[in-house]
Amino acid sequence: MNVLTTDGLSKAYKGRFAVKNVYMNIEKGDIYGFVGENGAGKTTLIRLVTGLAAPTSGSYSLYDVPNTSGEIYDVRRRTGAIVETATMSRSMTALENLKTQCYITGITRTDEELIGLIERVGLNYEEIRRRKVGRFSLGMRQRLGIAMVLVSDADFIILDEPMNGLDPQGFIEVRETILKLHSEGVTFLISSHILSELDKICTKIGVISHGELLEEIRMDELHQNARRRIVIDTDSADATEEALRADGSFSEIEREGGKITVYGDADVNRVMWILVSKGLWVKSVNTLEETIEDHYIRLLGRGRIA
Repeated sequence: MNVLTTDGLSKAYKGRFAVKNVYMNIEKGDIYGFVGENGAGKTTLIRLVTGLAAPTSGSYSLYDVPNTSGEIYDVRRRTGAIVETATMSRSMTALENLKTQCYITGITRTDEELIGLIERVGLNYEEIRRRKVGRFSLGMRQRLGIAMVLVSDADFIILDEPMNGLDPQGFIEVRETILKLHSEGVTFLISSHILSELDKICTKIGVISHGELLEEIRMDELHQNARRRIVIDTDSADATEEALRADGSFSEIEREGGKITVYGDADVNRVMWILVSKGLWVKSVNTLEETIEDHYIRLLGRGRIA
């Protein structure tokens, strides 16, 4: 089942498209990383699918219910979203904030149930029961924000840039919370430009730029098809490049600064033999695999963006 499907979804402001003709598919059980530079259209799309903005054209479905159907309001209760920042009172405790969330949404929850939500997102209730939220770290507030959207028993959670401003410990705390909830059946859409963190948790990514979705790819497929590369540093980049090109065994050779990079399934032993036979002094040879950052930069560099 698709939790979210968009069909040519577009949003224009004063004749300029913030989101243009987007086709997105998020399946139940995905942790979908929504990747793009600032201003790429990530937040606008999130505002559209959460009902905070109306499409200019196109449509979307939640749990196979079209956004034009009256039933969309019922299924949207299964969706929890933190758009930009979670709204909470820093002068209240975590439990008081959750009680307020219940009051606003008209949902009845016992104190025990709310304490269970606090523990569910990795916060120790006994340690924080009297502490005001203003004294929480940013990572703790992010996890409390997730607890607040879980008040409605949401099983699809949308997080807009949840890693922004976090210190390394905060990264770990939020990441572990997401993975724990995912193991319990929660589907996620997470927008971020911190690609190294998405690489650790996502099952699928979508790359957006200038409002257009450039690619959707599952992470296992991305890593399976990741390009290998050999990065070579010698005493002469000119002679190294000339020797490797003359050999004819390597389909893609690039030069950056004083180093030469050979892409593909090149044999590192052959590379070394060529260099040594030419009398070159080899400072280093490193075999690397393409990361999500490399893939993103390569995608943007294909000339697909005006």
